[in-house]
Amino acid sequence: MITRRHFLQRTLPAAAAGALTACEQAQPPTRFILPNRPLAVVTTTVQAADLLGEVGGEAVTVKSLIPLMSNPHLWQPTAAELSTVHTADVFVLSGLGLEAKFNENLDTLRNTGLAVGVLSDVLTEAEIIRPDGPAAPPDPHFWMNASLWAKAAGRAAEVLAAASPPAAAYFQDRAHEYSTQLEDLHRLMQGRFKELAPRARFLISSHDSLRYLAEAHGMSIRSMWNARGEDYPEEETKKTAAWVKEHQVKLLFRENLVGGENLLARMHDLSLPSSKVIISLSLTQAGTLMAGLSEGLDVGKYKSALKYTCEMIYSTLFTAK
Repeated sequence: MITRRHFLQRTLPAAAAGALTACEQAQPPTRFILPNRPLAVVTTTVQAADLLGEVGGEAVTVKSLIPLMSNPHLWQPTAAELSTVHTADVFVLSGLGLEAKFNENLDTLRNTGLAVGVLSDVLTEAEIIRPDGPAAPPDPHFWMNASLWAKAAGRAAEVLAAASPPAAAYFQDRAHEYSTQLEDLHRLMQGRFKELAPRARFLISSHDSLRYLAEAHGMSIRSMWNARGEDYPEEETKKTAAWVKEHQVKLLFRENLVGGENLLARMHDLSLPSSKVIISLSLTQAGTLMAGLSEGLDVGKYKSALKYTCEMIYSTLFTAK
């Protein structure tokens, strides 16, 4: 049987036939090689675990030390959790003091061959919020700004590439794709929040985890507890009460992990009769759907949880005034 290839080799001039054979044999260079087994990645927060899963794809397995639906400020690393870090290939922290209770020396961990990364290292000083002044501790909740979390995707790719250099292009490609999605979300929400009237740009939350979100979208915010989950001094609480009254704030945005009788008592003191649930400190079980403006949003994933929170705040403030 004469195949098409044999026919061409018989009928084309010899030089052309030789060129055809050479083209058939040429293969494009491989841009990356995935590791023989998925990298074992351990993160502190569930948001970081979600990010490393997005960037690492099939080349990683990811475990978060802090469980789902847990307040990261209350986390105390156990001996078992520390042993998990020591047997991993990659360890990633969120940073900005959130993991202050994790007191192992990161350079010592790196010297064991572990690839260690801190996501907040990509931030400039101007991007870090310090609520109590330039010398004060930073607010660690920078993942509430999608544009900053997009930068963290690049840092995730770097630390994964350090553990598996042949796969660097794979991680970079995925980080670029995911960063683009986050920047698109950021621009979408910027457009929506611009629709708010100036008088509607005031909100109060139960836990001080929304500053990055509020600053990114031109809103003023107060909270009942500070970024470390601590009570404010009495004088500061009085100022918050006056601020709520001045701007006619009528509703609280309640972090889904912060509640109880103490919260209800404070709501009563501030004449806040109702609340709306937002998600900032953790994520929920994958597949948990919350009603967005146009679709159900899986708040077990970072991007959807942030979109839900932004849409809840936007839609509530838009209709409240």
